[in-house]
Parts: sequence; C-alpha cells; structure tokens
Amino acid sequence: MRLHWYAETPFRRSRQITADVVAAVALLLCLWLGTSVHDLTAELAGPGRTLESAGAGLADRLSDAGSAAGDVPLVGGDLQDALEQGSGAGRSIEEAGQQQQDAVESLATTLGWVTGGLPALVVLALWLPKRWRFARRARQAHQLRDSGAGLDVFALRALARQPIGVLARLPMDPAAGWRQRDPATITALAALELQQLGLRTQE
Repeated sequence: MRLHWYAETPFRRSRQITADVVAAVALLLCLWLGTSVHDLTAELAGPGRTLESAGAGLADRLSDAGSAAGDVPLVGGDLQDALEQGSGAGRSIEEAGQQQQDAVESLATTLGWVTGGLPALVVLALWLPKRWRFARRARQAHQLRDSGAGLDVFALRALARQPIGVLARLPMDPAAGWRQRDPATITALAALELQQLGLRTQE
C-alpha cells in the first residue's frame, strides 16, 4: 500500500504543506549560502594562479635560454648550468602557486560544507524523520481503518487514550455505546483517535 504523505483533514494538511515549503526554502538557502561561500573563498586562489603562471613562464624562458647558451663557445656549459638552475627556481615558484591553489580549494570546500552542508543536514534531520513517521503511521492507520474491524479498534484506543474531559464532551455514554457496539458511538470515538493522525473516519 502506498505511503500517505499528507493528512486528510484540511488544517493539518495545510500545516504539513507549509512545513514542507519552509523546509524546501531552507534547503535552497543552505545550498545558496554554501555555494556562495565556496565561490568567494575560491577567488583567493587568484594569486596562486598568477604565481603558477609566472613561475612556469620564467622556467620555460630560462630553459630555452639555457639550451641556446649551450652553443656559446668556452662559457656555454657554465652559462647553461646557471640558466638551468634559474629554470629550476621557476619550477619551484610554479609548484608553490599550485600548492596555494590546492590549499584555497580545500578551504573553500570545507567552508562551503560548514556554512551550507551542515545547516542543510540539520534541516533534514528535523524534517525528514517527522514526515516519515507520519507517512508510516498514516499508512498503517489507513490499512486498519479500511479493514472490517478498523473503526472498532480506533474506538477502543480512544476509550483508553483520550482524556476524560474529551470523552465527557461526547453526546453519548462512550463506554456503554462501545459495549453495545452502537455505530454512532464507535464512529465518534474512532474520529477522536483518527483526528490526531489527520485522518477521517472514511476516506
């Protein structure tokens, strides 16, 4: 049997729809906040990209110059070695730029989850279990209500669980009516119990 996510009674169904809309909006806000914080933090990687590009360019130019210097008579070898060392320094600058970008990306991801992911998990933890419990209980109540003895069971639960003041406001003697299996009494008692689940005595 399918799950019933919403109550049959208008007031409770309206409250559920409102709560669902609020939860959905809250989740969207969490997503927006987390994404915004991530993107803003990721912009701090700009200097790292500049550093990486500058280091790579410097290393390439010095490497090319070293290759050309190797052809210079007498001092070509020494000059090439010096330029290759400079090229290595450029590679170190390039690597430092990459590491800075990696650190910023890691920070951006962490802050994005902290500011957006964790609040979203809190919203889900407060909202989903309650909705799931209602759907499960409503399905069980539907099955019981639609069975032959369903209303009798709900009427008996009402006698055992409803406050005395609520039972006293019924226009009939609820205990006597239930013992005599009076249809009006059983329906009235069952309605009290089903109303707490947001259900009617008949679908």
